[in-house]
Amino acid sequence: MENQGFIIAINNMNKTLLLGISQDTIAVIFDLLTEIKRQTQFLIYPNIEKKITPLSPNKKIDYKVMPLEAEIDKNETVFFGLASPVNKEKVFNHFFNKSNITKSRYEQIIHPSAYIASSSVLSKGTLIEPNVVISSQSKIEFGVFIKRGSLIGHHNHIGAFTDINPGVTISGKVTIGESCIIGSGSIIKDNVNIGENTIIGVGSVVTKDIPSNSIAYGNPCKVIRSNIVNQH
Repeated sequence: MENQGFIIAINNMNKTLLLGISQDTIAVIFDLLTEIKRQTQFLIYPNIEKKITPLSPNKKIDYKVMPLEAEIDKNETVFFGLASPVNKEKVFNHFFNKSNITKSRYEQIIHPSAYIASSSVLSKGTLIEPNVVISSQSKIEFGVFIKRGSLIGHHNHIGAFTDINPGVTISGKVTIGESCIIGSGSIIKDNVNIGENTIIGVGSVVTKDIPSNSIAYGNPCKVIRSNIVNQH
């Protein structure tokens, strides 16, 4: 169950505030920040009255839940503590309205094992997990998560808040709209356009354009039903 709130990761002179928290995603964020920034202590600042317990059955995380009324430090950078387009956009809007946290305050989390071509552009709020490849002249918009082992080809454009799940292969000159979810292991052919608010199912092979507000899957990938009910 996703939960709104924010987390501050403490590392002497270097801190990152994570906005929003989910049990699953926060474990991944904890590990990435620990590996990349050597952060080992985390304070959780929720904005709703709900018990928050990060999912950590193998190794316990050093965290502390702070009072609900705690304020966000305006001098610190921020990041998301949850995944999925709907949740990321909801959290962004919440903290923008509450604390005037703009996109410029968001940092990037990029694992050092990732390859990113020098001619590609990554916006603020992007998460790049281990062994991701982003080829030439691609543009990754605000709040996009690209998860472990995904391969992003040349001249691609991925819209804001989209999640690219593990092991996805995106060929060249592909456009993916805002707030999409691309399922694990999917393959997207060259020159394909996927409209906003669309979900591509796990293991799909996308050979033709997919319209906005669709749920589509299969090999070849076909639209199964509308996703308009989840439109933001």
